[in-house]
Amino acid sequence: MASLYRAMVSSSLGTGISRILGLVRELAVAHAVGAGVASDAWTTAFTIPGVFRRFMADEGLTGALVPEIDLVEAEKGDEAARRLAGRVLTALVIFGSILCGLGVFFAEPLVHLFAQGFTADPEKFDLTVQLTRITMFFAVLVSIVSWAEGLLNQKGHFFIPKLAPGLVSAAIVIAAMWPGMDDPYKTIQAVAWAAMVGGVAHVLICIPPLVKAWGRIQPRFDWSVDPHFQHMLSEMGKVMVIGLTAQINIIVLRRVASFLQTGAPTWYWNASRMVDFAQGIIAVGVGSALLPLVSKAVAREDWDGFQHAFVGSARLVAGLLLPAAVFIAVLAMPVVAFLYRHGEYTMSDVEHTASALRWLVPYMIGLAGIQIVKKPFFALGDRTPLIGVALLGVVLTAVLGTVLGKTMGVDGLSLALSVSTVGQLIAYLVLLRGRVGAHLGLRQIADAYGRLALACVPLALIGGGLGLLGQWELGPTLRNGAILAAAGGIGGLVYAWVAAKLGVDEVGAILRAAKRKAGMS
Repeated sequence: MASLYRAMVSSSLGTGISRILGLVRELAVAHAVGAGVASDAWTTAFTIPGVFRRFMADEGLTGALVPEIDLVEAEKGDEAARRLAGRVLTALVIFGSILCGLGVFFAEPLVHLFAQGFTADPEKFDLTVQLTRITMFFAVLVSIVSWAEGLLNQKGHFFIPKLAPGLVSAAIVIAAMWPGMDDPYKTIQAVAWAAMVGGVAHVLICIPPLVKAWGRIQPRFDWSVDPHFQHMLSEMGKVMVIGLTAQINIIVLRRVASFLQTGAPTWYWNASRMVDFAQGIIAVGVGSALLPLVSKAVAREDWDGFQHAFVGSARLVAGLLLPAAVFIAVLAMPVVAFLYRHGEYTMSDVEHTASALRWLVPYMIGLAGIQIVKKPFFALGDRTPLIGVALLGVVLTAVLGTVLGKTMGVDGLSLALSVSTVGQLIAYLVLLRGRVGAHLGLRQIADAYGRLALACVPLALIGGGLGLLGQWELGPTLRNGAILAAAGGIGGLVYAWVAAKLGVDEVGAILRAAKRKAGMS
């Protein structure tokens, strides 16, 4: 368990810095252009290369790459593993460049697909098309980083690849806040070009640790001679199918949002980014640390080790994420007001964003659970169930998103995503339980979750009480900041104390691991 904590601290530290910069990025763009035509166009355009990226990379690539590299390294040695890595990189760049090139050529139909409602405003539609063409090849850059992340994770290195996306955010912040940028349309175009500059930088930062861990990895075109590469292609084909189904969810929700009032796509984007910030630091960090552990356990048929790693990860995520979820649910409006109520972002924008954020809390918890539950499927080399669950998610999101979006607006989109995500998590757990049986340790997990839920009760009461004292329409004032800090600090300390008294000490374990990592003890 100590190795899980150490890896989680390293991964979450990099992810945390990156996510903080990502939040600063959203705040900078909101300050500069508010919630209007320019921001709606930007959030939609930047979503499109993100969808393309998930065809090629993200957790699907690392989930296929790490177990295969482990197997080749164990059977044939480091050089064979390095050759496989070179073949995967070459295929990824070629396929990604072709796909993104098509995206640039067909940018207009793509925007029709994602945001048909924008056609009612030709200026917004044309701006979205332009921004899409600028940022499309960002998907290739992110895919290369995902490839590097898989290789570095396999060697026990987690920090740099998780930190790398922060460079993209930093570049966008500089562009959004550049002095003299008063025109929102010119500002958002500068933001798009900055994303590409940051994309190149976040590839370059991964090269030194990659060379140190693996040596020089050369591109290779001899794909037909390596059965492991052929197996990787097969697995990546499944990943593409899973990615396709997952992206249909995004397309459906984006299309519905595009028909809502101006600003709705931005409210939904900002709410979902805040959720991603909270769950990403915790669940992504733990999931990245978990995959190498369960992959090695499966390869050795060490089912006790498998259960130990999975139960520890599930408890760790809940121990850190449940209080964050309660804090967001109770203090959604104060948190959004403190972060966003400045510049061009109005109080009405704050209220809409906060309402959407509350409805996304179950999504945050469900997505975090999926981040953990998927890793054993990757380690087992069993991705077929993921396709079926992803199809379930498509149906739920499409039906609920269309119905609820029309009746509840942005809140309906958030609720639809929450219901769909929690449903997928339940399906994953049922399938995984059938695959590994009692080795999943669900009773141990459920017992810990019950205690953690009890520990969250005083946190909710403290946060809700202190939240009544703020003047949130004033935005980020010293008083409002002090109230939020007190709510988080006092509530967090009480939560950790109650959880420890109830026999759940994940928070304390992480703090001790962080101290050891920093050489403080």
